[in-house]
Amino acid sequence: MNHIYAPFAHITRQSFRMAALICSIVTMVLSFTACVDNQDATHHPQITAQSLPAANTNILSIKQKFSSVLTQNNTFKQVNEDLLFEGVVVANDISGNLYQTLVVRHIGSQPGALDDQCISLGVKSSQLYPYFPLGQRIRVNLKNLYIGNYSKTPKVGRPYYTSSGNLRLGPMFLDDVATNITLVGTPNPQAPELTPRNFTSEEGVEWLSNRANQSYLVNPMLVSVRGIATDVMGAEKNKAATGQLSGKKEPLPKIFAPKELYDAGFGVDRPLQLLPQDSSNPVSLSLRTSVRNAISFLPIPEVAKTYTGVMTYYTGWQLQLRDVKDIK
Repeated sequence: MNHIYAPFAHITRQSFRMAALICSIVTMVLSFTACVDNQDATHHPQITAQSLPAANTNILSIKQKFSSVLTQNNTFKQVNEDLLFEGVVVANDISGNLYQTLVVRHIGSQPGALDDQCISLGVKSSQLYPYFPLGQRIRVNLKNLYIGNYSKTPKVGRPYYTSSGNLRLGPMFLDDVATNITLVGTPNPQAPELTPRNFTSEEGVEWLSNRANQSYLVNPMLVSVRGIATDVMGAEKNKAATGQLSGKKEPLPKIFAPKELYDAGFGVDRPLQLLPQDSSNPVSLSLRTSVRNAISFLPIPEVAKTYTGVMTYYTGWQLQLRDVKDIK
């Protein structure tokens, strides 16, 4: 018997060695892949300052100090002193709808109180959300940056020339982030600052209907409203609008921001009729969505929904959603 199997013993040993080698290679590949996947999911190169001095002011005081440029339109001023404030990130660019933008809210305020302030930070990067997730506390030094407004929204950034040659306040550079912004602690998805101001009641709708409330001190703010898009109400549902710049009709069924309807700001405005309210005197705001992002391709709900996002004003109130999850 042993003589019969002897010729195959060498082959069998070689097969076992080859199998062991293959198993080792597979194990190494899987281990490496797991490490890479884990790194992609949890680790990002630090783009912020290692540390900054303690905060010496807050968002309300900053807005009041620079009210002369914040109460005009498309004006700005360079900050020449160390003004440091802290806040919680309540909006970022995770869907692409808020482009190169972070919105930071004052820490510890009661909703609607005078010090319940937000401000927009413009950052020249196409992907901010991995570094600044919602609930992340940050400290910002305004020195050498610019504060002003872009279409009446208080903003921190740097000036730039538009394609038409106009000087406007745009995003700061990543080099500025490395010297002027630092992270404080770790993200808290349950941070109370992530609770939006609630305008889904009759009192809330009435407040929004009062133009006297449109002030730089409530611009921007994180809010929830309830309403229905008038573009899908009744006969409007099947009427395809034609883009003023593209000359093309939008596709049906309607989505939030088809590329055929883009405007000069590469966005689409959809009127949102707010609820609850007096049907004889309806109140609406503009639900603005940039084209070609995760939200823009969503079908417009034909029933009333609650929408949460960043509210600003220009000629009227305007709401921009942060994520597809902001519709409920």
